[in-house]
Amino acid sequence: MLTHEISVTKPLAVGQAAEICRVTPRTINNWIRSGKLKAYSTPGGHFRIWPSDLRTFLKAHNMDINFEPRGERKKKILIIDDDESYAEMTREVLREKIESCEVAISHDGYEALILLGESKPDLVLLDLMMPGIDGFKMLELLSNRKGTHQLKVLVLSGNLSSAAIERLKRSRADHWLAKPVSLAELLHSVQNLLTSEEPGGRGPS
Repeated sequence: MLTHEISVTKPLAVGQAAEICRVTPRTINNWIRSGKLKAYSTPGGHFRIWPSDLRTFLKAHNMDINFEPRGERKKKILIIDDDESYAEMTREVLREKIESCEVAISHDGYEALILLGESKPDLVLLDLMMPGIDGFKMLELLSNRKGTHQLKVLVLSGNLSSAAIERLKRSRADHWLAKPVSLAELLHSVQNLLTSEEPGGRGPS
């Protein structure tokens, strides 16, 4: 039995998965398109596969390949939103759909600042309209806070006026979506931000 060891901190490209499975990249693409192998698509249209999903696929199809992901580190996501039901619903969706992630919730900016220091999340989902410290103030604080240069920020708001968008373009936010957001769009944005190697605060593409 052939054994492969690989870090699971990053998703696999089709070519990497093909090498592990001892097949062609075209075969991997066919497995993905037929729904046999779970994957997601990058903005450029390239498939990426989480190592644990590839391991599940290999076991489900009894393939004689011992694939052992190592060094797993769960991605950490912090939802900052005073709408408790919306935040909880978003957390459940992310837990179900995003591979190897931990999701925490804060309903106010003051608590969020504490959690940011304690848990050091990889991604923040930020509402703009909140009591106390609102989303724009939070973005300003993150810009001046040490140790958050790699943090990604996705703004989710039902108040994305043209003026608000102009402010966001000059802010620490990496991307923004208007509520209500579709599940597909939310997951696509979250996946892209979690797997991007660019430092935070670049603005949406």
